[in-house]
Amino acid sequence: SAALPLPSAPPSRVRPAPIKPRRRAPLAHFCPGRTPAPARREPPPAPMTAPERSQDPESLLQAGSRRACPCRSLDWCLLVGLCALGAAFLALALFSAWRGLPGPLETPEAPLLPRRMGKEAGAQVLPTSDLIKDRLMEYDHQQGIDGVVFSSHFQYHDTLDKLEVKVGGLYFIYAQLAVKCVVKECSKKQTVKLIINQVSRRSDSPILTISLHLSPKSEETMSKFSAVLRPLKKGDFLYVKMDANKTNSQDWQLDQTNNIDNFFGLFKLPSSAESADQ
Repeated sequence: SAALPLPSAPPSRVRPAPIKPRRRAPLAHFCPGRTPAPARREPPPAPMTAPERSQDPESLLQAGSRRACPCRSLDWCLLVGLCALGAAFLALALFSAWRGLPGPLETPEAPLLPRRMGKEAGAQVLPTSDLIKDRLMEYDHQQGIDGVVFSSHFQYHDTLDKLEVKVGGLYFIYAQLAVKCVVKECSKKQTVKLIINQVSRRSDSPILTISLHLSPKSEETMSKFSAVLRPLKKGDFLYVKMDANKTNSQDWQLDQTNNIDNFFGLFKLPSSAESADQ
């Protein structure tokens, strides 16, 4: 007998792998008539660098947030202060130069004056009276009298009791006032002044004043020497007045014991320029 054919197995069906759908980026909402804005791109991060070490405080501040450094303000204040101080010293120096000359020198006794200088360009005269009262002083100026010096730089006018300067320049002008008590006890208080005046073309002003304050406690003899530097011009006059406060003292007189205790004089400094206009 013929063998019956065996039934064959049905062919296996291979199922394909499921296909995953691709995810699409969501579409931007589109509005008619408008262009979609481009996507924003973040800037790349700045490279990290090590901070530089600096002594300047401003380098530690971020850019755009720098403020005025206090140390810089102090530097400007110090600079302004130094400039103001320098200007003050300069103004003081200019003012001193404008004022020109030092103030009067006062000593109890006259210093030793250069005799050679006085004889060549100086004059020294002595009072003719010892009375203490308000008056215009009269002086002896004749050569040969002990204590008198008179050069050709000057001329004395007896009618005016004034000394005329013939040569201009810078002069050392001096005088000494000496008094003594001529009674047993000088009980009256009094102030005596010797005033040297300068007469120029447009002015008449005092340039030197010597004051003595007399009282019962004063010594028997008193004296004071005073001097001043003064520019004089050719044609200027000098004269001396005594101010006794409108009183005529009988207790005190000018000390004429040595005949050279009271005097008035001047001499020209050799460094001062001579000029016909001075």
